[in-house]
Amino acid sequence: MCKDLFETIDTTIRKERLYAEVGLMREDVMKRFRISRHHLNDLLNLHADGMSFPQYINAIRMEKACELIVNHPEMKLSDVASQVGFTAPNLREQFKQKYGMTPKKYRGLEIENK
Repeated sequence: MCKDLFETIDTTIRKERLYAEVGLMREDVMKRFRISRHHLNDLLNLHADGMSFPQYINAIRMEKACELIVNHPEMKLSDVASQVGFTAPNLREQFKQKYGMTPKKYRGLEIENK
């Protein structure tokens, strides 16, 4: 039952592109699904590798940013950032933390490998 609820939340966040809202808050998800903060945290602990809500949303944002960078090389990185709910500097920072390189360098490597 808990896994079903998590999957419903995850699917909604992805399909409705809630992750793209810069101001998305944990409270928005809690209100939408009528669950407590504690329940949401439990769901994330059990089904999202123990990530916090911001970590979980940023993971989705990074996943979607990578898809856009690879599949739309013509797209400006600032546009990629805004499409997934990041600012351009935040996308760069998150990318460097996760991949050890900038989105621009990542794009270059992906294009080389195609």
